[in-house]
Amino acid sequence: MERKDIDSTLLRTLADGQFHSGEVLGQAVGISRASVNKRMKKLGELGVDVFRVTGKGYRLAKPIQLLDGDEIRGNLPYVSRNLPFELLHVIDSTNDELKRLLTNSPEPLEAGFSVLAEMQTKGRGRRGRPWFSPFGTNLYLSMYWPLKDGLNSATGLSVALGLALARELDQAGIQDVSVKWPNDVYIKGKKVAGILVELEGQAMGEGDAIIGMGINLAMPEESALIDQPFTSIEANLEAPMDRNLWAALIMHRCVHALRGHDVEGLANVLATWRRFDHFYNQPVRVLLGQHEHVGIGQGIDDMGAFLVQQEDGLKRYFGGEISVRKPRS
Repeated sequence: MERKDIDSTLLRTLADGQFHSGEVLGQAVGISRASVNKRMKKLGELGVDVFRVTGKGYRLAKPIQLLDGDEIRGNLPYVSRNLPFELLHVIDSTNDELKRLLTNSPEPLEAGFSVLAEMQTKGRGRRGRPWFSPFGTNLYLSMYWPLKDGLNSATGLSVALGLALARELDQAGIQDVSVKWPNDVYIKGKKVAGILVELEGQAMGEGDAIIGMGINLAMPEESALIDQPFTSIEANLEAPMDRNLWAALIMHRCVHALRGHDVEGLANVLATWRRFDHFYNQPVRVLLGQHEHVGIGQGIDDMGAFLVQQEDGLKRYFGGEISVRKPRS
């Protein structure tokens, strides 16, 4: 049994939050008790909260629900039931793994092919910022989408996907969902999800979109490595969290959004955007390099550009850091 399979089997055994002896765990994967102890230490280094009590064995601090391919498949709506995906244990980055598959796969990847992982060691968000990716709590997913009309057809793609996630949360009954342009999703002013779209190919030829998503499903509140207010879906749901259900719902919702974008661009979502726009009619600050621009947020146009009403007219921005401008005291 390969090391990744050993770790996966050990974690699936421990997922119930009960004690399991080193002997029983070793028998399950065909290794010695001493080797079990070494594997537990390695899992601890990855951030898995596992501890040992002499005479009882090993257990996790609390039960966890691991991603399960059969459960995800069973939760996919009928029209998306055949979506291809791969589940991984621990990976550097789901986006990087998807790029490797694009390069090395003997057959072209299908549209909507996804890579999901229990943990990322080098997860990243926009502008190369690290994305905190603890084990077995959230959703780390990268999806492939072909751009048959070239990279120019990706205009507004990030906006469409951010809105798709917001609509899924809203449909689940979560209150006060908003999108910070272009695609960061917030609940009650706290970040719950982010999207990183990476493009490969030529402007006028065929290209590829690698869409990375990090969604806080059940983020530990004590996560000190995050430098901004955050929340999780679990913290805003009245029903119990089901990671496999949410993986299926988000995959389906994003594929639906991508298909719609291929046909209509942003034309069919402009009206919906205003409902979720975190910056609409708010005093905003746009930072572009060392330059600051201020005005009133006015939504987006059909290209996905952020619109700001300034003293000298309505301006369009395709990049920059947007924030609400606080009044001077």
